[in-house]
Amino acid sequence: MTAATLTAFAARPAGSLWQELAGRERTLWAFGLANLLAVPAALLAMQFDDRLLGEVSVWAKPLKFLVSTAIFALTLAWFVGYVAPQRRRSRPVRWMVRIVVATAAFEVLYIAFQASRGEASHFNVGTPVHAALYGAMGTAAMALTAAPLLLAWEVWRSPRPGLDAALRLSVVVGLVLTFALGAGTGAYIGSAMSAIVGAAADMRTVPILGWALTVGDLRPAHFLGIHAMQAIPALGAVVAGMAWGRATVVAGALAYAGLTLLVFVRALAGLPLLG
Repeated sequence: MTAATLTAFAARPAGSLWQELAGRERTLWAFGLANLLAVPAALLAMQFDDRLLGEVSVWAKPLKFLVSTAIFALTLAWFVGYVAPQRRRSRPVRWMVRIVVATAAFEVLYIAFQASRGEASHFNVGTPVHAALYGAMGTAAMALTAAPLLLAWEVWRSPRPGLDAALRLSVVVGLVLTFALGAGTGAYIGSAMSAIVGAAADMRTVPILGWALTVGDLRPAHFLGIHAMQAIPALGAVVAGMAWGRATVVAGALAYAGLTLLVFVRALAGLPLLG
């Protein structure tokens, strides 16, 4: 995919992109769309509900998870289009879709339910019920990031005819890194019962995202890990058709993994994201 092809792709009407997403994998498309349609409700709740949790609106976390889940589902729907047509309804792909929808829906609904009660969803183990549900969230998150490995296998084994080798490699590597880095950092945060390392009198944060700017915060590394599935394929799309395309994807993936680990290690040392 050359720069001219990318420009043409970006210039396509939004409606045609939505139609193509629906054609590639309708269930993931519908699930992603449902999450996007719930975003305005979360924004309205933030405006009319002044309750705070950790100095931010109780609806901030549901909002972030709705957006993140939508991006996750729609990205996977797009990647199903890289599988050979006769394999797009194969058992691995169908199981991937079921696991992603079931686990992501559970997480979003539980987070929204806890927000409606003004209670935390993450790190909340104050009662046996909350402890069990928090453990279930961890299991769901692990399954959510592992399920796309089934799609990675199908893209690698049965690619769509004519799919560029660098693009195919980037999709597979991106999905694998999302599991390795995203699930790995997420599991550590869950076991540590906090994403913050250190304490500061002035706890400044990144707007909207809420990442700490004065102490160590493990969430930026987790964010990078989860979004490897978009970052690496984006690189693959840029270098598709080039002589050194696959080598560039490998080098880019190694650099991205290195950056994610560097951000994670700095946070473990109590160092802020910037500075």
